Amino acid sequence: MKVPRLEFSVAPLNKIFPLIHHFLNPAKGDWDWSNAIYKNYPELKGRLQNVKDKKKRKEIEYRFFTEVFKKERIELEKRAKIFQREWNKINDDIMLVLSKVVEQEWPEKDKKIFARISLNPICPRYIKQRTFDLFYKQKPKYMKSVAIHEILHFIYFEKWKKVFPKTQEKEFDAPHLVWQLSEMVPGIILNDKRVQNVFKYQFDSYKEYENFKLNRKPLLSYLQDFYDNRKDFADFLKKSWKFVKKYEKEINSI
Repeated sequence: MKVPRLEFSVAPLNKIFPLIHHFLNPAKGDWDWSNAIYKNYPELKGRLQNVKDKKKRKEIEYRFFTEVFKKERIELEKRAKIFQREWNKINDDIMLVLSKVVEQEWPEKDKKIFARISLNPICPRYIKQRTFDLFYKQKPKYMKSVAIHEILHFIYFEKWKKVFPKTQEKEFDAPHLVWQLSEMVPGIILNDKRVQNVFKYQFDSYKEYENFKLNRKPLLSYLQDFYDNRKDFADFLKKSWKFVKKYEKEINSI
Protein backbone atom coordinates (compact mmCIF):
# COMPACT_ATOMS: atom_id res chain seq x y z
CA MET A 1 0.00 0.00 0.00
CA LYS A 2 1.30 3.42 -0.95
CA VAL A 3 1.20 6.00 1.80
CA PRO A 4 1.17 9.81 1.66
CA ARG A 5 4.27 11.89 2.15
CA LEU A 6 4.03 14.88 4.46
CA GLU A 7 5.65 17.98 2.98
CA PHE A 8 6.52 21.10 4.96
CA SER A 9 6.56 24.70 3.75
CA VAL A 10 6.09 28.19 5.15
CA ALA A 11 2.49 29.37 5.44
CA PRO A 12 1.96 32.67 3.55
CA LEU A 13 0.60 35.41 5.76
CA ASN A 14 -2.41 36.05 3.52
CA LYS A 15 -3.45 32.40 3.94
CA ILE A 16 -3.30 32.32 7.73
CA PHE A 17 -4.31 35.83 8.78
CA PRO A 18 -8.09 35.40 8.24
CA LEU A 19 -8.13 32.53 10.72
CA ILE A 20 -5.88 34.34 13.21
CA HIS A 21 -8.31 37.26 13.03
CA HIS A 22 -11.22 34.89 13.60
CA PHE A 23 -9.54 33.33 16.64
CA LEU A 24 -8.84 36.77 18.07
CA ASN A 25 -12.45 37.86 17.54
CA PRO A 26 -14.61 34.76 18.02
CA ALA A 27 -18.26 34.90 17.08
CA LYS A 28 -20.89 34.32 19.72
CA GLY A 29 -21.01 30.64 20.59
CA ASP A 30 -17.51 29.90 19.21
CA TRP A 31 -14.71 28.69 21.44
CA ASP A 32 -12.43 31.55 22.45
CA TRP A 33 -8.83 30.83 21.40
CA SER A 34 -7.58 34.40 21.75
CA ASN A 35 -5.60 33.79 24.95
CA ALA A 36 -3.43 31.22 23.16
CA ILE A 37 -2.47 33.91 20.63
CA TYR A 38 -1.93 36.64 23.22
CA LYS A 39 0.24 34.28 25.26
CA ASN A 40 2.66 34.05 22.36
CA TYR A 41 2.25 37.67 21.26
CA PRO A 42 1.72 39.75 24.44
CA GLU A 43 2.62 42.95 22.60
CA LEU A 44 -0.43 42.51 20.37
CA LYS A 45 -2.74 42.51 23.38
CA GLY A 46 -1.34 45.87 24.39
CA ARG A 47 -1.89 47.32 20.94
CA LEU A 48 -5.49 46.16 20.88
CA GLN A 49 -6.34 47.26 24.40
CA ASN A 50 -9.38 49.55 24.45
CA VAL A 51 -9.79 49.34 20.64
CA LYS A 52 -13.45 48.54 20.06
CA ASP A 53 -13.86 49.39 16.36
CA LYS A 54 -13.79 46.10 14.41
CA LYS A 55 -12.18 47.56 11.30
CA LYS A 56 -9.48 49.29 13.32
CA ARG A 57 -8.75 46.11 15.29
CA LYS A 58 -8.31 44.14 12.08
CA GLU A 59 -5.93 46.76 10.68
CA ILE A 60 -3.83 46.64 13.87
CA GLU A 61 -3.77 42.85 13.83
CA TYR A 62 -2.72 42.69 10.18
CA ARG A 63 -0.02 45.30 10.61
CA PHE A 64 1.31 43.46 13.66
CA PHE A 65 1.53 40.05 11.97
CA THR A 66 3.02 41.61 8.83
CA GLU A 67 5.85 42.92 11.02
CA VAL A 68 6.30 39.56 12.74
CA PHE A 69 6.27 37.68 9.42
CA LYS A 70 9.01 39.88 7.97
CA LYS A 71 11.09 39.54 11.12
CA GLU A 72 10.65 35.77 11.43
CA ARG A 73 10.67 34.73 7.74
CA ILE A 74 14.16 33.20 7.88
CA GLU A 75 13.31 31.36 11.10
CA LEU A 76 10.09 30.03 9.56
CA GLU A 77 12.03 28.64 6.60
CA LYS A 78 14.63 27.15 8.93
CA ARG A 79 11.97 25.43 11.03
CA ALA A 80 10.29 24.02 7.93
CA LYS A 81 13.56 22.32 6.96
CA ILE A 82 14.19 21.01 10.48
CA PHE A 83 10.64 19.67 10.78
CA GLN A 84 10.87 18.00 7.37
CA ARG A 85 14.12 16.26 8.29
CA GLU A 86 12.74 15.05 11.62
CA TRP A 87 9.40 13.95 10.20
CA ASN A 88 10.97 11.94 7.37
CA LYS A 89 12.27 9.50 10.00
CA ILE A 90 8.74 8.32 10.83
CA ASN A 91 6.57 9.27 7.84
CA ASP A 92 5.98 5.82 6.32
CA ASP A 93 5.60 4.01 9.64
CA ILE A 94 3.07 6.54 10.96
CA MET A 95 1.01 6.58 7.77
CA LEU A 96 0.89 2.78 7.76
CA VAL A 97 -0.02 2.36 11.42
CA LEU A 98 -2.81 4.97 11.23
CA SER A 99 -4.24 3.06 8.28
CA LYS A 100 -4.15 -0.20 10.25
CA VAL A 101 -5.68 1.26 13.40
CA VAL A 102 -8.51 3.01 11.57
CA GLU A 103 -8.91 -0.01 9.25
CA GLN A 104 -8.94 2.20 6.19
CA GLU A 105 -6.43 2.31 3.34
CA TRP A 106 -5.16 5.67 2.22
CA PRO A 107 -7.04 6.81 -0.90
CA GLU A 108 -5.11 6.92 -4.17
CA LYS A 109 -5.52 10.72 -4.20
CA ASP A 110 -3.48 11.08 -1.01
CA LYS A 111 0.01 11.12 -2.44
CA LYS A 112 0.92 14.20 -0.44
CA ILE A 113 -0.26 15.94 2.72
CA PHE A 114 0.88 19.48 3.41
CA ALA A 115 2.07 21.01 6.68
CA ARG A 116 2.37 24.79 6.71
CA ILE A 117 4.76 26.30 9.25
CA SER A 118 2.83 29.18 10.69
CA LEU A 119 2.84 32.14 13.06
CA ASN A 120 -0.50 30.86 14.36
CA PRO A 121 -0.11 28.95 17.67
CA ILE A 122 -3.47 27.27 16.98
CA CYS A 123 -3.10 24.50 14.42
CA PRO A 124 -6.17 24.16 12.18
CA ARG A 125 -6.61 21.46 9.54
CA TYR A 126 -8.33 21.62 6.17
CA ILE A 127 -9.83 18.26 5.24
CA LYS A 128 -10.41 18.84 1.51
CA GLN A 129 -7.03 20.44 0.93
CA ARG A 130 -5.17 17.77 2.98
CA THR A 131 -3.40 20.64 4.72
CA PHE A 132 -2.78 21.66 8.31
CA ASP A 133 -0.79 24.34 10.11
CA LEU A 134 2.00 23.94 12.65
CA PHE A 135 3.28 26.64 14.99
CA TYR A 136 6.88 27.44 14.16
CA LYS A 137 8.04 27.60 17.81
CA GLN A 138 7.14 23.98 18.52
CA LYS A 139 9.93 21.56 19.36
CA PRO A 140 10.34 18.66 16.91
CA LYS A 141 8.85 15.99 19.18
CA TYR A 142 5.78 18.08 19.96
CA MET A 143 5.52 19.01 16.28
CA LYS A 144 5.35 15.29 15.46
CA SER A 145 2.56 14.74 17.99
CA VAL A 146 0.50 17.60 16.54
CA ALA A 147 1.14 16.40 12.98
CA ILE A 148 0.04 12.85 13.86
CA HIS A 149 -3.12 14.23 15.49
CA GLU A 150 -3.98 16.24 12.37
CA ILE A 151 -3.12 13.44 9.92
CA LEU A 152 -5.39 11.13 11.91
CA HIS A 153 -8.31 13.41 11.03
CA PHE A 154 -7.77 12.87 7.32
CA ILE A 155 -7.93 9.08 7.39
CA TYR A 156 -10.49 9.05 10.22
CA PHE A 157 -12.96 10.94 8.04
CA GLU A 158 -12.27 8.62 5.11
CA LYS A 159 -13.41 5.78 7.35
CA TRP A 160 -16.31 7.87 8.66
CA LYS A 161 -17.62 8.39 5.12
CA LYS A 162 -17.66 4.62 4.60
CA VAL A 163 -19.57 4.01 7.84
CA PHE A 164 -21.86 7.04 7.57
CA PRO A 165 -22.07 7.84 3.82
CA LYS A 166 -24.89 10.37 4.25
CA THR A 167 -22.74 12.74 6.32
CA GLN A 168 -22.28 16.16 4.72
CA GLU A 169 -18.66 17.34 4.53
CA LYS A 170 -19.49 20.58 6.32
CA GLU A 171 -20.12 18.44 9.42
CA PHE A 172 -16.39 17.63 9.57
CA ASP A 173 -15.81 21.17 10.85
CA ALA A 174 -16.90 23.13 13.91
CA PRO A 175 -19.41 23.43 15.45
CA HIS A 176 -21.05 20.22 14.22
CA LEU A 177 -21.37 17.16 16.45
CA VAL A 178 -19.44 15.01 13.95
CA TRP A 179 -16.53 17.42 14.34
CA GLN A 180 -16.84 17.41 18.13
CA LEU A 181 -16.60 13.62 18.25
CA SER A 182 -13.55 13.72 15.98
CA GLU A 183 -11.82 15.95 18.54
CA MET A 184 -12.79 13.71 21.46
CA VAL A 185 -11.24 10.51 20.12
CA PRO A 186 -7.59 11.31 19.19
CA GLY A 187 -6.42 10.75 22.77
CA ILE A 188 -8.04 7.33 22.62
CA ILE A 189 -7.01 6.21 19.14
CA LEU A 190 -3.44 7.52 19.25
CA ASN A 191 -2.66 5.85 22.56
CA ASP A 192 -3.31 2.50 20.88
CA LYS A 193 -0.23 0.31 21.43
CA ARG A 194 0.34 0.01 17.69
CA VAL A 195 0.73 3.77 17.35
CA GLN A 196 2.81 3.96 20.53
CA ASN A 197 5.21 1.35 19.13
CA VAL A 198 5.96 3.73 16.27
CA PHE A 199 5.93 7.00 18.21
CA LYS A 200 5.97 7.00 21.99
CA TYR A 201 3.90 9.93 23.23
CA GLN A 202 1.03 10.48 25.64
CA PHE A 203 -1.66 11.88 23.36
CA ASP A 204 -4.68 13.71 24.68
CA SER A 205 -7.85 15.39 23.46
CA TYR A 206 -9.14 18.89 24.12
CA LYS A 207 -9.09 19.65 27.84
CA GLU A 208 -12.71 20.79 27.60
CA TYR A 209 -13.72 17.24 26.73
CA GLU A 210 -11.29 15.57 29.12
CA ASN A 211 -12.62 17.56 32.06
CA PHE A 212 -16.31 17.15 31.27
CA LYS A 213 -18.39 14.58 33.17
CA LEU A 214 -21.68 12.86 32.39
CA ASN A 215 -23.47 11.20 35.28
CA ARG A 216 -20.36 11.78 37.41
CA LYS A 217 -18.21 9.84 34.96
CA PRO A 218 -15.65 11.43 32.62
CA LEU A 219 -17.11 11.88 29.14
CA LEU A 220 -14.14 10.32 27.40
CA SER A 221 -14.18 7.23 29.59
CA TYR A 222 -17.39 6.13 27.85
CA LEU A 223 -15.66 6.39 24.48
CA GLN A 224 -12.60 4.59 25.82
CA ASP A 225 -14.84 1.70 26.84
CA PHE A 226 -16.28 1.55 23.33
CA TYR A 227 -12.76 1.44 21.90
CA ASP A 228 -11.48 -1.20 24.30
CA ASN A 229 -14.47 -3.46 23.59
CA ARG A 230 -14.92 -2.79 19.87
CA LYS A 231 -15.55 -5.53 17.33
CA ASP A 232 -13.75 -3.38 14.77
CA PHE A 233 -13.18 0.33 14.15
CA ALA A 234 -16.56 0.75 12.47
CA ASP A 235 -18.20 -0.65 15.60
CA PHE A 236 -16.33 1.92 17.69
CA LEU A 237 -17.58 4.74 15.46
CA LYS A 238 -21.18 3.53 15.51
CA LYS A 239 -21.32 3.19 19.30
CA SER A 240 -19.55 6.52 19.84
CA TRP A 241 -21.85 8.32 17.43
CA LYS A 242 -24.97 6.87 19.02
CA PHE A 243 -23.65 7.97 22.43
CA VAL A 244 -22.81 11.58 21.53
CA LYS A 245 -26.15 12.01 19.74
CA LYS A 246 -27.91 10.88 22.91
CA TYR A 247 -26.02 13.51 24.93
CA GLU A 248 -25.80 16.18 22.25
CA LYS A 249 -27.40 18.85 24.42
CA GLU A 250 -24.95 18.27 27.25
CA ILE A 251 -21.97 18.15 24.87
CA ASN A 252 -23.01 21.39 23.20
CA SER A 253 -22.91 23.06 26.60
CA ILE A 254 -19.16 22.46 26.89
